[in-house]
Amino acid sequence: MLVGLALVAAAVAAYFALRSPAPVAAPPPAAPVTKAEPAAPQDAPLPPPEQRDTSVRGQLAEVSPQLAPYLTQKDLLERWVQVANNLAEGRSPREPLSFLPAPGKFLVSGGTIQAKSYARYDWFAALIASVDAKKFASAVQTLRPLLTTAYHSLGYPNQGVDELARRSLGRLVRAPVVDGPVEVVESGALYKYKDAKLETLGPVEKHLLRMGAKNEKIVQQKASEVLEALGLPQPTAKQP
Repeated sequence: MLVGLALVAAAVAAYFALRSPAPVAAPPPAAPVTKAEPAAPQDAPLPPPEQRDTSVRGQLAEVSPQLAPYLTQKDLLERWVQVANNLAEGRSPREPLSFLPAPGKFLVSGGTIQAKSYARYDWFAALIASVDAKKFASAVQTLRPLLTTAYHSLGYPNQGVDELARRSLGRLVRAPVVDGPVEVVESGALYKYKDAKLETLGPVEKHLLRMGAKNEKIVQQKASEVLEALGLPQPTAKQP
């Protein structure tokens, strides 16, 4: 009996040993490991409005003594980024600068803009010329966290103030300059540029043209100086 049981056990063992192994299902592929994107840094919280204005006034006080009369306005930080954004987008900055004095009457004689019409903006060109570009760049660096938050609050959460400065100042530098007489034609209660190329320019470029070539060049020179002080590239070419 023992011998028979041993033979049966050996036969069973041999049977299972000689069977083809059952296929083993391959393990499911491992899920790809995705690298977590670093969280975007949080914007610096804006202090109360009066404190914001005080900070801006303190930083811009040394930029130019001629700025003092205009630093009494409220919402200086918001106006700053609105002006820059309007320029960058090719829109008139008239609204955030509505506190500036009216330039006076637009003067035309014989279908040509008069020199007195350009002289209306001499004071503004002198104000821009008085700005110390390096001190202005220093103010930008100090106020960068607040400027960034104010800019993002306009609806540009992923853009930086350096790119905003490059685009806004670059638009000023690239604007065309007309050194000779500029002809206009009446169009209802307004005037249009006789040159079709000038008439198709955007609001920012037309604002500069109305200042006259001398004043426009002053603004462009200062914009170029500020770009350099900020370490930003200069525009490669003038706008045609």
